[in-house]
Amino acid sequence: MRRSRQLKPLSSEHHQAMLVAFQLKMGLAGHPESAGAPKDLPGLLALARRFDEQVFRTHSRTEEDVLGRHLTGADLHRLGSEHAELTRLLESARTARPQELRAALTAFAELLERHVRWEEREVFPYAEDHVDEATLATIGGELELRLVLARTEARGAQRR
Repeated sequence: MRRSRQLKPLSSEHHQAMLVAFQLKMGLAGHPESAGAPKDLPGLLALARRFDEQVFRTHSRTEEDVLGRHLTGADLHRLGSEHAELTRLLESARTARPQELRAALTAFAELLERHVRWEEREVFPYAEDHVDEATLATIGGELELRLVLARTEARGAQRR
């Protein structure tokens, strides 16, 4: 799907999200080809938590803050609600017993995939069609600044 240069930082992270959703689904199903994902529940939880800490938290906050002000009320509400539900699912997974953990990770992977597809197919095209070029350029600059800065800080924290 073609994406404006300004929204590519978000789309790039959506690619990572889709890979994590795929890895979780394959790992939970015990599929031999799971794109390098662990097959045990603690390993799958660790994968989801790393994604949350390194990508999702900053990504969702940035999307809501930067892009959210240019969306319809209904889309902004759905965006925030789905981000909150994804966070809730991961929080519940952290203290869940094995059967509950499997259900929470499955629900997380399925919602993550649906959410990313909705954003890429509906939210981003809406923004690209309804926001003027100057504003889109401002959005792109702010996205780059926030997301690149967050990645740089995360790498620095990992090295410590």
